[in-house]
Amino acid sequence: MSTRILPRLPGWLWLVAAMTVVGPVSIDMYLPGFPLIEREFGSGVEHTMAAYLFGIALSPLVYGPLSDRFGRKPPLYFSLALYTAGSLGCVLAGSMGQLLAMRVAQACGAGAGFVIGRAIVRDRCEPHETARVFSLLMLIFSLGPILAPGVGGLIIGWWGWRAAFWFQVLLGLGLLLMMHLTLRETQDPAHVVPLRVRNIASGYGRLLVDRAFIGFALVGGFGMSTTFSYVTGASNVMGPTYGLAPRELGLLLGLNGLAFMLASRLNTLALRRHGPTEILHRAAAGPLLCAALLVGATAFVQPPLAVFVALQLALFVAVGRVNPNSAALALARHGRQAGTASALLGSIQSLMGTLAGVNVATFTNGTVNRLALLMAIPAACAWLSYRWVRGQQSAGEAASR
Repeated sequence: MSTRILPRLPGWLWLVAAMTVVGPVSIDMYLPGFPLIEREFGSGVEHTMAAYLFGIALSPLVYGPLSDRFGRKPPLYFSLALYTAGSLGCVLAGSMGQLLAMRVAQACGAGAGFVIGRAIVRDRCEPHETARVFSLLMLIFSLGPILAPGVGGLIIGWWGWRAAFWFQVLLGLGLLLMMHLTLRETQDPAHVVPLRVRNIASGYGRLLVDRAFIGFALVGGFGMSTTFSYVTGASNVMGPTYGLAPRELGLLLGLNGLAFMLASRLNTLALRRHGPTEILHRAAAGPLLCAALLVGATAFVQPPLAVFVALQLALFVAVGRVNPNSAALALARHGRQAGTASALLGSIQSLMGTLAGVNVATFTNGTVNRLALLMAIPAACAWLSYRWVRGQQSAGEAASR
């Protein structure tokens, strides 16, 4: 594989990568505009983030079975059209309530991209290669958090917060065109699953009692909760605490993407020598260690901005080492229902991110110490989840001897 940061990829994988960027763009681009939205509509703008995460958590549960029945392309047509319409609704919103509703619609459209994208990867790749492709997707995904806050800060500074959603309207239209021109159906006709309530329920039921699937989903979900705790709280904590203007805050949030990019590159290199199981075993404690250092640094004094950001970025790198491998291991045994498995995995992780965002909105007190603590709790839970699933696997191996 090429040693370039962005290796040469086939067209279908560029499309999948572009669809994964929809999430961070929709989340991060409008963050610098939070104060302007509150000035126009009143307090409570954090709930628009929770509304988006709620929609993106539940919608995959519908798209997964649809993609297993009708293939990958038809649900993508509908979802990208819905995302575009929801983005336009955000532009036209006249109240906080309308913005909340349109963010849910926007999220319900965005929810298919990552889920069906992972199913497309699973259709085409074996488990070891899947982990490598997921790492490459994270590398490209990282461009969203790098560019979206800074670009959003510039756009919002020039034309107001609604311009950020105009950008997302154009993104949705562009992805619709790109998908129509470049994507061929990837689902094996032999793997078509009839769309019946009983089949859907039994499919999700099998996954929910699969301890390996649930364990690895929780590892990634708590990792996502760690990062979303920071993203949700940064605007109302980091800005006032360190006196950051919207453009400066946008650039600060953009560093998160660099952290994920570094993590992705490290993971891709590691996968040349080791499988995802061994890499996850070595990396699982990293987020907890970094979070503990962050809590310690903020326990008694407000640290300099550079110290806080350095530790926070180290935490994001640690999470970025864990999540692609946990996702690959969660999906490894579910090729026949890749869409359903990917949907449930995405829903579990997004719902956990939603709850983390709600926790931050509820329990933050505007201090960096509280924000660090709200990041450390899910990091600890991610490590405990890994220890649990590791124990379950060891017990299963011992019983089979």
